Amino acid sequence: MKTKIYIILLSGLLFGSSAWADETKANKAEQEIYAHPENIDFEVRLTAPRRFAVFFENPDGNPIYVKVYDMVGNQVAQDVSNQKGRYMREFDMSNNRSEVFLVEVGNARNNSTKRIFLQK
Repeated sequence: MKTKIYIILLSGLLFGSSAWADETKANKAEQEIYAHPENIDFEVRLTAPRRFAVFFENPDGNPIYVKVYDMVGNQVAQDVSNQKGRYMREFDMSNNRSEVFLVEVGNARNNSTKRIFLQK
């Protein structure tokens, strides 16, 4: 009789702990999504031979910076958007000799980087 009780208790613990573990994993994954939202999605387009524009959406109006670096690593331009909504900024690189630039868009937690090749 005692053996049957132990088996029932053990099987209940095993199945119960499995459901608890699955729920804990789901909660942890949900917390990570809220703690680390997706990187900022943006687009970089050529507008002229030595010019390009950066486009992105700022849904909550928090500060988002745009930084432009040449291939040596020097920061050649910077802008900050504090307004809610669509952002578009054109950068003129006619005074810079580099043909390849890195564009970084982000905030204090997340950022994304893309490169752009400019024509001479």
